[in-house]
Amino acid sequence: MVPNLTSVPDTDEGAVAQNLRQAAASGRLIENPDGTLQLPGDRSLDLDFIRVGDNPNCRFLKKFLFRRAYAEAVVPAGCQACFKIKVAPKTLRELVAAWRVAQRIECSSKWGIDLDNPLSQDIYAGYFYLTSLTEARALYKVVREAFDAEPKLGPDVRTFIKRGCSVYEAIVGPSDQWQYTPEMAQIEARLKARFRTKPRRTVPNSAVLARWIDLAFRIGDDTYLDFTDGKRLRPKSLTYEP
Repeated sequence: MVPNLTSVPDTDEGAVAQNLRQAAASGRLIENPDGTLQLPGDRSLDLDFIRVGDNPNCRFLKKFLFRRAYAEAVVPAGCQACFKIKVAPKTLRELVAAWRVAQRIECSSKWGIDLDNPLSQDIYAGYFYLTSLTEARALYKVVREAFDAEPKLGPDVRTFIKRGCSVYEAIVGPSDQWQYTPEMAQIEARLKARFRTKPRRTVPNSAVLARWIDLAFRIGDDTYLDFTDGKRLRPKSLTYEP
């Protein structure tokens, strides 16, 4: 059962401070001499996704607030209004086509490989980011019409609305039952002023596409040939009659 946050101490300032001290003691958080906070190993290259527009700061919200400040007990108030339209292409051809359509839609999004996401059964994925369910429902119609009109996509490409990150539902519970206290927004605003992170290291889209092509080859998705002028990524092994 999802807890009633009005009675959960993990959202008061004392409990959050204790969580942060424990995270720092275990090496999962760094407190700088000037009092600012940052995550260790900040940050690695992301070769899985290509981004369209400005994506939400999930490093602060999920990795810092949820994982460290709240010790995975509650969903950050900063994620309260986060809704997504998820697109689940089945082939690299569909992924690239959906990404190209997304560039014509006025909404931030990201496109790439979902295979390493332990909470997903999709190989490829795209995410449009919205700030309310009303917005998500309105954009869903726009996205669906655009995909249906694209010959390389069509009505069979799975598209649905979800709230927040899947890890929240996996740990905290169903997203329609998340609850928040007024104190959370105040705590998160103060922590945001102390949080430091390096800018996301960008890589050329061509490098990400090369990663997509490599994955497609390895899973037997031969639509990668669309992007190699029909040339195999690696030669076939010689086989012999048994």
